[in-house]
Amino acid sequence: MGADSDPFYGAPAVLVVLARKDRPTHVYDGSLVMGNLMNAAHGLGIASCWIHRAKEEFERPEGRAILEGLGIDPDAYEGIGHCILGYADGPEPAAKPRKEGYVYRIA
Repeated sequence: MGADSDPFYGAPAVLVVLARKDRPTHVYDGSLVMGNLMNAAHGLGIASCWIHRAKEEFERPEGRAILEGLGIDPDAYEGIGHCILGYADGPEPAAKPRKEGYVYRIA
């Protein structure tokens, strides 16, 4: 995609989420899959990151050829994201304090 660097940051595993274009909620459904993959990874002590370039990647001739080689119709599916997985180099950073005034309760 025009870059000389590794877009996956050297991750040992990359999961690709695709969704059928003929489903009206395909982007939302695929996004939920991505979130669940990342939550599951965290629960197992595995670091993850959503790399958001799958749509563009699989619209290009090279990406379409990858899908066709796997027996996937590139016209029927849209790339939602890449979920990279691996073990972090250091400890998990501490959570930042919540910002005041961002949650409103309506009675």
